[in-house]
Amino acid sequence: MDSVLSKDALAHLEVISQVTSHLRSLGFKATRTKSSWLFSLFKPSYPLNSQLVADLMDAIHNTPAQISQPFCSTEEYIKLYYRSFDHKYPNSISLETIFKSYTGD
Repeated sequence: MDSVLSKDALAHLEVISQVTSHLRSLGFKATRTKSSWLFSLFKPSYPLNSQLVADLMDAIHNTPAQISQPFCSTEEYIKLYYRSFDHKYPNSISLETIFKSYTGD
């Protein structure tokens, strides 16, 4: 079934989807270590980086508005939000890569 949304809009939705999955994964890892003390000796600790979570949500919180009523060009949006996050957290999820992989750029 074809979508009425543009390829860029669909790519933005893919970014939101993957960020949501990534945050769920981080949350599960952080809560998994809160079991009994004995079992926590054998499980690695995954502290949840609240600054990373806040910055990740900051990077995508305007995406629905950009999809429905764009307030800047796609390239400017990527630069302002996705690329800024990627530069700050180079060893984390890459928002620009997700977007460009979806669009084929």
